[in-house]
Amino acid sequence: MSKLKKAIIPAAGLGTRFLPITKAVPKPMLSVLDKPTIQYIAEELESVGIEEVIIVVSPGSDVIKNHFAKNESLEKTLIEDGKTALYEIAKKTASFNVKFVTQEIPNGLAGAILCAEPFVKDEPFALLLGDELIYAGKKDVPCMKRLADIFNQTGKSVIATMEVFGDDVSKYGNIGYSEEVDGVMTVNALVEKPSVNDALSNNAIIGRYVLSGEVMSMLKTLKPKGREIILTDALDQLAQDGKLLASCFDGVRYDVGDKLGYIRANVEYALRSEELGQEVREYIKELATKI
Repeated sequence: MSKLKKAIIPAAGLGTRFLPITKAVPKPMLSVLDKPTIQYIAEELESVGIEEVIIVVSPGSDVIKNHFAKNESLEKTLIEDGKTALYEIAKKTASFNVKFVTQEIPNGLAGAILCAEPFVKDEPFALLLGDELIYAGKKDVPCMKRLADIFNQTGKSVIATMEVFGDDVSKYGNIGYSEEVDGVMTVNALVEKPSVNDALSNNAIIGRYVLSGEVMSMLKTLKPKGREIILTDALDQLAQDGKLLASCFDGVRYDVGDKLGYIRANVEYALRSEELGQEVREYIKELATKI
């Protein structure tokens, strides 16, 4: 079994829910507190030992490339001014081993994954979707580490899942499973955004995956639906072959592709900040008395 060494972060979406800012700023560069969301996502991989990150961008996304590039002039100025802490922050953005590939045709998530095929080939890969952040506390096992550990132990593809209820069921892909052992579910079916009555379970698919190399070749053979190839179709095929697992995770998930979810992320990350947390807490208490 090949070792998990590579990760794909699709970052080519149009971000239409955040217009007009996303006319000029790619959605993955919108900040939560003081970092763009795509950096938080790259940092999730630090617990996994990933050697290479492939970011799939849309045409004209130089700002994402610039963010992860080394800025020698800035670093030199910070060192000369004695701003060591800020130097370390600036330096970290260039510490990720990142490669970029452009998704020229907006043909969905599976299309973005296939853009990374020349780098991944037939190796297993982690897949992290940019609309979701997962915060792990000091006592939590990071979501990507849990998925990577399960993949390394079993050799099977594994996806992250969470429980949802009521109308929220129809907002997500949904899994059916035959058994659960130590929090790991054997997936036997998937359905995309079902009605409440058609749901297979209360377990939704979220945007964290570790997938075997065969998924890439499967995507190349699937027939498009409209203009898109559907990743769920490949995952469903894996499930039918008994090769797909799912796991819940520790920590807190934020949907930063949704405006309210984005605000929640900013507020809660600010509350955790050593620099600002206490002041933000006092501000919120004061604000609450006026609402």
